[in-house]
Amino acid sequence: MKSTRWSALLPVMLVAALPLAAQLDADNWGKGTPGVTLVTHEEPREHTAKGTVLWYNLIGKGFPEGVYTLWRWVPGKSPEPLITGVSFDKRGVLVCSGKPGYCKGGGPDDPVNLKTTAALGEMKRLAVVSEDGKIAAFVDAVPFPIEASDKTCTLSVTRSSPLADAMVVRAAGLKRNQLLTVTTRYGTAEATEKPMSASDGTWQEEVRSPDTKQASGKALISVSDRVCNVSVTFDYGPGSNQPQ
Repeated sequence: MKSTRWSALLPVMLVAALPLAAQLDADNWGKGTPGVTLVTHEEPREHTAKGTVLWYNLIGKGFPEGVYTLWRWVPGKSPEPLITGVSFDKRGVLVCSGKPGYCKGGGPDDPVNLKTTAALGEMKRLAVVSEDGKIAAFVDAVPFPIEASDKTCTLSVTRSSPLADAMVVRAAGLKRNQLLTVTTRYGTAEATEKPMSASDGTWQEEVRSPDTKQASGKALISVSDRVCNVSVTFDYGPGSNQPQ
């Protein structure tokens, strides 16, 4: 679908003043409108000396015809508008139609192509929201996941801070309503907590690094329900957020 290439790497964003109702913050991020969905379509990856270049299109379903704003949420920052005046074509692809009041691309209904790179465990978080804020859909993509499995259990972690000193931990396939042992280790500093799994065998929480004098190094997060013990390791600190 590549044509006009809106680069998510550029610091300049194509935005205008937005109605207060259409503003997003961390508290209302993810609260989508029922019946409206948004998915990513990834083009083939381009491997370069500076990292893997990723290209995404967005495809929506259930959106009424109208003018929308594309938002993103980068780890360590607040949600921010990226492109105003977007819309969807007949296929459901997010485009710049070029019509009055809409954004302009290289031609009519030009697909919005998002260019980006990603670190290990970095989640790309995007949203499309109507001008009045009444219609909203959200989508996440993790190009280079940090994940592991053991028996029925799966564990994944994503960065909620650029240097991985705060991570969102998601576990599934656990015993239901079971006392868990969650261990977080950064360098030689370690912390343990005992949360309960949910009735559907899942557990999710943001964990932060214990006090450590090591500015960078290896980190480990493990979750055990006494039946399975699943863990992941990753780098943290300066340099850990280099593009893959």
